[in-house]
Amino acid sequence: MPSRRLALSALGGIATALAAPARAQPARPIRLVIPFAAGGPTDIVARLVADRMAARLGQPVVVDPRPGAGGAIAAEAVARAAPDGLTLLIGTATTHAVNPALQEGRLPFHPIRDFAPIAQIARVPIVLVTHPDLPARDLRGFIELLRARPGQMNYGSSGTGSMGHLAAVLLMQQLGAQATHIPYRGSAPMVADLLAGRVEFATDALASVVPFVQDSRIRAIAIATPDRAAALPSVPTFAEAGMPGFEAYTWNVVFAPAGTPAPVIQRLNATLNAVVGEAEVAQRLSEMGQPAVTGTTPEGTAAFVQAELAKWEPVVRASGATAS
Repeated sequence: MPSRRLALSALGGIATALAAPARAQPARPIRLVIPFAAGGPTDIVARLVADRMAARLGQPVVVDPRPGAGGAIAAEAVARAAPDGLTLLIGTATTHAVNPALQEGRLPFHPIRDFAPIAQIARVPIVLVTHPDLPARDLRGFIELLRARPGQMNYGSSGTGSMGHLAAVLLMQQLGAQATHIPYRGSAPMVADLLAGRVEFATDALASVVPFVQDSRIRAIAIATPDRAAALPSVPTFAEAGMPGFEAYTWNVVFAPAGTPAPVIQRLNATLNAVVGEAEVAQRLSEMGQPAVTGTTPEGTAAFVQAELAKWEPVVRASGATAS
């Protein structure tokens, strides 16, 4: 009976459209917690999604930035929240696939047990890019150059333990090659040094490099997703370029606290799929270099997160990266 009462109470909180008009009261807002500061890419995605969720659910959806500790502050806030469907997290590869190894034994939550995955909303491809003066025009040429200069080539990333760094570590593992890592404090200074030729190549999020590839200031060699990116349609995937199986991307998944009733999860899943399926939303996400992911289920999303955790934990350990 307690679980049934919780389910009915939670559904009442997010299904105000079914309430009798005579007894209608202001709906309690949904809090959409994000692990990064306001104004960044995740915040922009969150506000786009929140506006459309509010319209579909008939209740306010408030974006709540909780930056710090690599996303752990935001994730803990949601993990400890009431499982009523009113506190949600936009989790990322960092919060749920990288941090468990990067901050091993120090996270105040479990990335799987303490959350109920709802839906995927976007995946951000990682792109291999080079300075245009590098004598490699495609992936084959890049690999030949890398192997001819073992340990001599250098690459930049947005920081030690970032997805760009880990993607490069995975790439070197699969190629049996070596290169020197130069970490930066974010993508912007790294891209600036790539443009200046101070680093030779990088693996970074699509959104960070698109404008520079489009005006030919840096060269995109391959994109690490199964499909080409609409923002860079001429850039082949790694599979098309001769390296099948190499995939790396950051992602946005919406989570609720563990124990949230299944009917609430299903309703939120349907709402999120409808939101990211809107043509205008999908177009805006694509323009931001964050292609929408549609039609996902809670079960499929849970399997995806578990697979990503299993994939990146050993890469983090091999990289030697630790949280400061």
